[in-house]
Amino acid sequence: VGAIHGGNKHNIIGDRVEMQLTVRANDEQVRQTLLDGIDRVARGVALSLGVPEDQLPEVQRSATETTPPTINDGATAARVREAIGARFGAEALWDRPREGMGAEDFAYFVAPDTGVKGVYFSVGGTPAEAVASAPSHHSPFFKVDPQAAISTGTEAMVTAALTLLGPSANP
Repeated sequence: VGAIHGGNKHNIIGDRVEMQLTVRANDEQVRQTLLDGIDRVARGVALSLGVPEDQLPEVQRSATETTPPTINDGATAARVREAIGARFGAEALWDRPREGMGAEDFAYFVAPDTGVKGVYFSVGGTPAEAVASAPSHHSPFFKVDPQAAISTGTEAMVTAALTLLGPSANP
């Protein structure tokens, strides 16, 4: 849940509450199942508490504030990883378990129905010794070393592009 808004005065019980949330999954079918579950639970809880039909929760799904799961093409990801490792050194690559599911517009470009093979990767902007204590991306305390992040990110993307599109590229 990203936001909850209810009522308009501290001493008056509001008749409406608005919740805004995001649902993320690694598979579109699972995501739809989760969304359907929100509808079902909201209605079921209200009915179990005796809420009349005309006052049941209204679940609205945004048509614009949603993204499908981002799924990298495995073979393309392996090629990009190898090229970036060769460019920056194997010690620059961190194999870390995923700690969250980003919702990125990039997913639309590499969706299975587009036929586009792509790779979404992250570029660190925090010195290695500070990673363990670094705040999350959406924290008000999030901070990166902009010069290092931008130059490394640009170099990594150019390396990936040249690998995939260069003269020896093998699509």
